Amino acid sequence: MKFLFTLVMLFGFLTLIYAEKPPENILNNGDFDLNLQGWHHWTHADAAALFQIEGRKAEPIAGKNAVYIKISKAGELWHIQFYQQPFTLEKDITYTYNLWAKSEEPRSVVMRILHQGAPWNEYARKSINLSEEWKEFFITFKMTADDVNTRAGIIMGAEKVDVWLDHIRLYEGEYVSDIEGAEPHAVEPSNKLTTTWATLKSF
Repeated sequence: MKFLFTLVMLFGFLTLIYAEKPPENILNNGDFDLNLQGWHHWTHADAAALFQIEGRKAEPIAGKNAVYIKISKAGELWHIQFYQQPFTLEKDITYTYNLWAKSEEPRSVVMRILHQGAPWNEYARKSINLSEEWKEFFITFKMTADDVNTRAGIIMGAEKVDVWLDHIRLYEGEYVSDIEGAEPHAVEPSNKLTTTWATLKSF
């Protein structure tokens, strides 16, 4: 009986550890421990921005690095982009897109999940308001189609204000906190249905 009780207690402990394990991140190098490996950036000819890794000075949320985007010419909103692609998302599955961000002074950026290529269907999109302090933001959405060429990105033109990003995650299911003491800012997708943005010339 004592042995059985010990097994039950041990099994319960192991189950607790497993339940507390953060969900698997679909994105690679979300904490930028490998610098910018796996990530892409794009700047329109009418804008100018420098994408680089910043260490201790940025006070990273996780790991030793954060991404610093120094913007010297803003252009339009979609003229400055930071993203990762391609990966597969499945129809009718719920996902959460989750990141930490701050800025030189208050400004907004847009986080979005979309199809990489015409007609640039967006599955989730939301403008988020940044400040000088790190804040966590997330969007939970349900995929409307199977997509083997999906992109997770942030667009940040329109304002000549520098931006920092860190601990970017995309995973199945509802939001899961994995930073102690975090107070995330939930944001709803602008449209529950897939939206076509080809006319905006999104890249």
